[in-house]
Amino acid sequence: MSTTTSSAPAATPAASADAASGLTKVSLWKGRIGLIIGIVLLGITLRYAITGMSPLLTTIREEMGIDVAGASFLGMLPTLSFGVAGFLAPVLIRRWSPELTAALAMLLAAAGTIGRAMTDSVPLFFVLSAVALFGMGFGNVVGAPLVKKYFPDRQGAMLTVFALLMQAGATLPAMTAIPLADAAGWRFSIASWGIISLLAALPWIVQLVKMRKDRNAASATSTAAAAPTGPKLGLGQLIKSPIAVGTALFYAMASLNTYAMLAWMPTIFQDGGMSEADAAAAFSVFTFLTLPMAAITPILATKLKNVAPVAVILALVFPIGYTGIIIAPEQAVLWAFIAGIGGGAFPLAITMFNKRTRTPQGSASIAGFSMGTGYLFGTLGPLLGGALFAATGGWTAALVVFGLTSILAIIGGLMMTRGKSALEDKFAPVNAEEGK
Repeated sequence: MSTTTSSAPAATPAASADAASGLTKVSLWKGRIGLIIGIVLLGITLRYAITGMSPLLTTIREEMGIDVAGASFLGMLPTLSFGVAGFLAPVLIRRWSPELTAALAMLLAAAGTIGRAMTDSVPLFFVLSAVALFGMGFGNVVGAPLVKKYFPDRQGAMLTVFALLMQAGATLPAMTAIPLADAAGWRFSIASWGIISLLAALPWIVQLVKMRKDRNAASATSTAAAAPTGPKLGLGQLIKSPIAVGTALFYAMASLNTYAMLAWMPTIFQDGGMSEADAAAAFSVFTFLTLPMAAITPILATKLKNVAPVAVILALVFPIGYTGIIIAPEQAVLWAFIAGIGGGAFPLAITMFNKRTRTPQGSASIAGFSMGTGYLFGTLGPLLGGALFAATGGWTAALVVFGLTSILAIIGGLMMTRGKSALEDKFAPVNAEEGK
């Protein structure tokens, strides 16, 4: 399962969420309470640096003197940071461990979040924002490998929890930002969630201490057995794997479409004749759908033997929604609902990180490759939409282009779900039971 030794259930007989593995489930809580808390806190602290600041951006800009260009840079910084961190995180996980990477992720998130609330320097505010977002980017990647390592018998349930908490972690800071700012100022509001990141680092620091004690004890008794490992999977190997390329392509197209709609959907509805309030209400339907889809999709992906139809459906709902917006814009709520179903693409891909790998290292490699690629395409989505609108004077061309990306998403989804082999098998075949 991992190259590291641990006193936690990584060494306990446990099974994959796939019942076909034939392994025996053990108690969810036995020996894993601290790890469950670690996963919960990790999941809920991966988006607040974005959504907790957005409602306060006008106030922050006015007080700090941030111009329009600076605000635009802040808008692009999350996806850029997540993309770069996605490529770097597997290297950290492979060289150190997922536990140390998780602890580092949370400490960086806390330091950047609290630090930027204390500075009056605009450049330093940008730098510390990037530090916080890099930490969260590492956290994005390390969640799935940690679930695979410590909850191999409950992967479906724990990935569902992780995906739900990522969505909740985006919603709650947005809801509390204004009340906290009204009560104690915007600096307190954006810094407050950094305390949660500090708490989120503690379970992984405790686990690191336990692992070190276990290694020392094993060295003293000379009874340690080498843990099964998979091959080292760098970028050169991943781009040769249909599973990795397909997952990255699927994640990238989902990211491009989702971030484009997050940036432009309310404007598209308003330009179609809706009032600002009605456009916001329709847009809220699109954003709300991420919560139920985060609950449903991982369960389907772990229970179904053939996940391809789910991937195809999630790829097609975007162009169906866009077509509806073009043809019947007065039914905006319906089209926002249909397109919002596409939010299930992210938790589906996260589930496939583990379903198509045998080891935590394999999970980390495909997660980093997919998220790194995906978030960089997420940065492209809003820019592409704005450029096409500027060139044509309307949104039809942009919606058509975004709809056509579903072809790439379907191709990626089929590559991601096809066959029964694991990512590692192409490079170093291992026993089918290893690392599950």
